[in-house]
Amino acid sequence: MSPAAHRFWSRAATAYCHALEARPLQTQMLSSAALWSAGDLAAQRFERLSTTREGAAAGTDAASRTHLHHLDWQRTAVQTAYASCVWAPVAHYWYEMLDRMVQRVVSPRAGMRFVVAKLVAEMVALHPLSLLAFFGFVGLAQGETSAQVAHQIRRDFAPTLALEWLMWSPLDVANFAIVPVRHQLLIANCGCFVESIALSFVKANGFVLPGAH
Repeated sequence: MSPAAHRFWSRAATAYCHALEARPLQTQMLSSAALWSAGDLAAQRFERLSTTREGAAAGTDAASRTHLHHLDWQRTAVQTAYASCVWAPVAHYWYEMLDRMVQRVVSPRAGMRFVVAKLVAEMVALHPLSLLAFFGFVGLAQGETSAQVAHQIRRDFAPTLALEWLMWSPLDVANFAIVPVRHQLLIANCGCFVESIALSFVKANGFVLPGAH
C-alpha cells in the first residue's frame, strides 16, 4: 500500500471511530446502508451480465437486451431502507445484548466456549429472524402481497438460511474472538456486503440451487 493510500485509510478509520463514539446507532445505520446498497448494485450487475450472455448465446438481438443495462433503483432503495432502518438498529443492539446475555452463562475467560456460545445464539436467533424480516420487508415494500411473501419464504427460507450459516460461521467465530463488541457490527456489515449480493439475487430470482423448490 502506498503512503498516500495508507494515510487515507488511516484517516477514514479515525473518522469512523470518532463518529461511532459520538453517534453509534446513526453511524451503524449509515455504514449498513452504504454496504447493502453497494451489494444490491453488484447483484444487479451480475444478473444483467448473466442474462446478457444467455441472450447472446441464444441469438437475441442487442436492441431487445438494452433494458438489461438499466439499474432498478427502486429495488436498491428498498434494500438500502431495510439495511438502515431494520437490520442496523436490530444488529446494533443485538451485539451489545448478546455479549451480556452469554456472559451470564459462560465466562469470557472460557475462551472458545464463550465464542461458540455466542455463535450458537446468533445462528438460532439473529440469522433466522433477520432473514424472515428481509423477505417480509423487501417483498411488501416492492408491492408484493402477503401471500406472495409467504410463498417465497416457504420456498427459499430453508436453503437460504443454510447458505447463511455456511457463510457466516467462520466470520462470526473470528468476529467474536478478536473484534471488540462496538466494532463487531462493522465487521458483520463487511460480510453483509457479500450476503446482500446473495440475498438480493435470491429475492429477485428465487433460490436456484437444488432443494429450493
